[in-house]
Amino acid sequence: MSADGVPSHYDRLQGAGDRAFRVLVLFLTFDPEKTKGVRAVLGDFFKAREGIEFTVVEIDNANEQREWQSASTEGWPCRAFAVGGDNTAHEFTGWDRGWREVRARLPETFDVVLMVNDALANSKPLEALEAIDADIIRQLPAQKTVLGWVDTFSRVNPDPLDTLAQPMRIGGQACRKWLCTTFFMVPRSVFEKLYPVTSFSTANEVFTRYCPEKPFRESAPLSQNYQEFLYTHQTKVWRRGDKRGYVLSETTFPLFKNKVRNILNEHALSIKLWKLGVGHVNLAIFDRPSRGLGIKHDLVKGSAGTRLRKLRLLSWRQFFHEVIPPLLKRRGLRSS
Repeated sequence: MSADGVPSHYDRLQGAGDRAFRVLVLFLTFDPEKTKGVRAVLGDFFKAREGIEFTVVEIDNANEQREWQSASTEGWPCRAFAVGGDNTAHEFTGWDRGWREVRARLPETFDVVLMVNDALANSKPLEALEAIDADIIRQLPAQKTVLGWVDTFSRVNPDPLDTLAQPMRIGGQACRKWLCTTFFMVPRSVFEKLYPVTSFSTANEVFTRYCPEKPFRESAPLSQNYQEFLYTHQTKVWRRGDKRGYVLSETTFPLFKNKVRNILNEHALSIKLWKLGVGHVNLAIFDRPSRGLGIKHDLVKGSAGTRLRKLRLLSWRQFFHEVIPPLLKRRGLRSS
């Protein structure tokens, strides 16, 4: 970084040699209207990140038979393709199919993979994307860092939890936080170790045939507290405007299995991710309190490398901001 704050040549090219820094975008689509809105958001995002070479692959889970073709007519400001997906386990099997197509058809090497789906515009405060400039993106491989929204059980559970002492477990592996799969960036070298991103294709090993009082098999690879969390997460209305909260019955059991399988795949993917020892930037730090820390992204100063390290530290602060108050409340050391 030069004295006047302008990124140096080294800052701009670190991790990519002298060639363009390439980002592969695996954009999972299903709903045409949602897709159109997210295309516009992502298009503006790409145009504002000068010097980054984006390649978009739209993975169409609504049309699994769609053959590989150019998607340049869809208004993307970069090279774009489209191909049919695999909706067996929604975005997860879709992304796996898309990655296989990329490996077979695109010979170039990518530095970062952006995973995104068409729920982005309806589920996240998009102002946080302003914090991700081109120089931060270039630093992700060098610092082995993933970037997206990270959530915790403590935040989304209606009752206070102590996940530090009693983490949720899948197959004996602890899970305390997870990367939301709506939008996240990961270095390609890390992504290749995550593939396949689908851990539960049908989840037949998890669920009973139908038993509303006991929806999980005794042999299910889920800890008891995790089973209780999943059941409560779907069947209890705990905040105003929440669309969950249905009685588990023979009619709603397929819905329950479908939604829980998606959660399992998201959490299992994060378990694989954290085991690789990656750092993370949680975009929730830019959300307003009490959800986030209310950090102003333009106040994080320094070179790209310094800023990314600061964001990683703030992301750990966000984690404890979410898990410590419920822990204290559960132990009777805090009333609210």
